[in-house]
Amino acid sequence: MLVLNNEDISALLSLEEILTAVEEAMLANENKACIAPQRMHLDFGANTFLAMPSFSESHYGTKLVSVVPGNAAKQLPVTNGLMLLNDIETGLPLALMNAAKLTALRTGAVGAMGLKYMTDRNTNAIGLIGCGVQGIHQAIFACAVRPLKKIICLFRSAESFEKLKSAVSGYFPHVSVQACSNTEELLQQTNVIIAATTSATPVLPNDKKLLEGKHFISIGSYKPTMQELPDAVYELAGCLAIDSEGARHEVGDIVLPLQKGILNPEDVFTIGQLINGKRKIDISKTTVYKSAGMALFDLFVAQAMYESAKEKNCGKEIII
Repeated sequence: MLVLNNEDISALLSLEEILTAVEEAMLANENKACIAPQRMHLDFGANTFLAMPSFSESHYGTKLVSVVPGNAAKQLPVTNGLMLLNDIETGLPLALMNAAKLTALRTGAVGAMGLKYMTDRNTNAIGLIGCGVQGIHQAIFACAVRPLKKIICLFRSAESFEKLKSAVSGYFPHVSVQACSNTEELLQQTNVIIAATTSATPVLPNDKKLLEGKHFISIGSYKPTMQELPDAVYELAGCLAIDSEGARHEVGDIVLPLQKGILNPEDVFTIGQLINGKRKIDISKTTVYKSAGMALFDLFVAQAMYESAKEKNCGKEIII
């Protein structure tokens, strides 16, 4: 079995290859070519533990993840875990991977699908709320799908902002990363807002005048009680793109607008329907996309990483 650590994973695939793997997973999911059972979700105090199996035609994978918000104060990653990749025919384990890095990369690519299919292709600036690990990867992958010149950031930690600036500069040195002081300023400077926080309540004002005609991507909320975007976003958009059908019952940014009657079930659709052309939207108006995550995305990226690792003779072989 091949063991791939954080460094290995970071170097195995280009941004474009990761984006391709995620898009292929979304299309496979639309075509019912793969299986991704409902993930097991356990809360223990403030912490969340997840077990996520998935199956493709060639492999199956199991991702085990912990989300521990208190780790931020200890200078430890909030999200940790492992991904086990197995051969579908023999069941033999093929690779064990750092799931935190895998998750960050694929979530960056999943978020970028909202930019690719729900914003103008000439978009050259985005606003980012949250500059942690997920914020960093959202920024990097946003630059990979749009000709960005500027990223405006709202953040709590100056240290995290500097880390994001450095990370973006490493991939896209021409992109300017700037700080702003409040949400109103952020909304004035860009039409695209990405929220990558762990906030349980909306991170933007519930003001239609400020929000109208803009594009919103929510990454951070991961519980049915958490709503990262305000009701006015959903009222303006009138519909909601989600990354997977399973997300309908998992996160507040989907559950709560439906419970409140702001959206009807038929107003919520998977972004895979935009990718395969079965649905069209008007990107000149307000749009909103919610990513909740899906094990199939991890599986397709893990498959691509494993194949690349074999070609490049990367990682460490162990016998179990």
